[in-house]
Amino acid sequence: MKRLVSTMLIAFLAVAFVFAGGGKEKSSAPLPEFKDTITIATGSDQNYMDGHMNVTNDVYLRAVYSQLVRRGLDGNIEGDLAESWSVGDDGVTWTFNLRHGVKFHNGKELTSADVVASYRRLLDNPSIRYSTLVSGYIKDVYAVDDYTVCLVTTEQIASLLANLTHRSNLILDADYIEKYGMELGLTAESVNGTGPYRLAYWDKDQEMVFEAFEDYFRGEVPTKKIDILIVSDANARLIALETGQVDISIVNTSEIPRLQQTPGIQVKMYESIASQGLQFNCANEYMKDPRVRQAISYAIDRQLIIDTLYSDIGEKVCTSPVNPNVWGYNDFGVIQQDQEKARALLAEAGYPDGFEISIMLYPNYNKSTETCEMIVAMLAEVGIRATIEVVDNAGFNASMGSRTYPGERFPWAMFFMGFGAGTADCDEGLRRIWTTSPDGNNNNNYGWYSNAEVDRLLEEAKAELDEEKRLDLYRQAEQILFIDDPAAIFTNDRYSIWTMSDKVEGFEVNVNNAIFWDNLRCRN
Repeated sequence: MKRLVSTMLIAFLAVAFVFAGGGKEKSSAPLPEFKDTITIATGSDQNYMDGHMNVTNDVYLRAVYSQLVRRGLDGNIEGDLAESWSVGDDGVTWTFNLRHGVKFHNGKELTSADVVASYRRLLDNPSIRYSTLVSGYIKDVYAVDDYTVCLVTTEQIASLLANLTHRSNLILDADYIEKYGMELGLTAESVNGTGPYRLAYWDKDQEMVFEAFEDYFRGEVPTKKIDILIVSDANARLIALETGQVDISIVNTSEIPRLQQTPGIQVKMYESIASQGLQFNCANEYMKDPRVRQAISYAIDRQLIIDTLYSDIGEKVCTSPVNPNVWGYNDFGVIQQDQEKARALLAEAGYPDGFEISIMLYPNYNKSTETCEMIVAMLAEVGIRATIEVVDNAGFNASMGSRTYPGERFPWAMFFMGFGAGTADCDEGLRRIWTTSPDGNNNNNYGWYSNAEVDRLLEEAKAELDEEKRLDLYRQAEQILFIDDPAAIFTNDRYSIWTMSDKVEGFEVNVNNAIFWDNLRCRN
């Protein structure tokens, strides 16, 4: 069956390759130096092509959309739609001066009305995924004129510019907001941005086609079309890369050492803001008790997991609940396995003989299956009998969207998860994921973690303008999240890894793993 599935996927890739231009008849005319189309194979589709609702990743959103400011390739904040900005004497009114002549893909000129409509959509609609995130630091938005817009913050926010780099701040067309409502970003027709590419075609979970936008305000990109194939089978993606059916691909990291020695293939590794691990469902009857979570934390040999599974690509053990590339990171060292301490904590919590739990696993996270299998074996040594339940992409998204506490569609005690500060700053990287939400549904705090001291520290850090004091507040919060009242078993800090033909040039990503399309091209 596996062989049949792989064969079918390879056949699909071959057909798509022909669609992208790989199967065109040869002509007597000289071939262009660079291909018109670059084909990329990825493992999963986007849930929304709308930054307000997207929970998938930042990789392709910024091909289509722009925002006031963004993270550059060097990690610094730079203007995007905004040419300049300033903060008023009150410390809470931020004025952004927009570029003139920026066009949406349908030809409409961007004005401050589109910026206002984008933020009003977030501020006025609690059902929008990132509504509570943005309303946590923005109170109001208004236009001064067609090219000047003001954001009013809830208080003085030290990380305001960093927060504005999050995907939730991608600017939408005001007309499309009115026309499509909550359906915006679910079809190609409902997508209209100001980025370098327009979304020309989208067959959900199969293929996306981006076409270069001639009026892009930074100048037209060199590659006319980007064909993105959604191929869940990792072996099919690997074969497609090695046979030249795709130009760029995501592959299992276990293949990286071999691919680094394969002629015609280049491997690019970038530092990122991402980590991964096994998160606790704090609504679970056992995981409600901090002593149980501490016991599980001490039962795990993190270094052994990394040495066994991740050392071949150089990834390292987490030493904090945030990646070292996130502003506000503090190094607590590697938590050492202590199974005697784990057994004592379980006994203190009333479970001297352990208990049974289930772990939810979405296998598209790198080596998540092998990691969970090792963790299950380690937990068994202290009396915790864990089973693994594998879910597909649809099941994973459905469970993440089930926010009714404790969630009938969320029965697992633990679940494998990726963690990342989308702004490369601890304010969003900690406050969005770990604070208790006012309505109790914790729209981005998937494990219903709640610690009043963490809430207080992160809220205080949000407004602290003294960098040293702010760093200390994050250190205290991270100590609680990582050790004292652990929110997850943070295992490894991630690299962003891409494999591609050696004919690909100009491939660059920032710390969010967002591709910069300005110079991307591929030789024939």
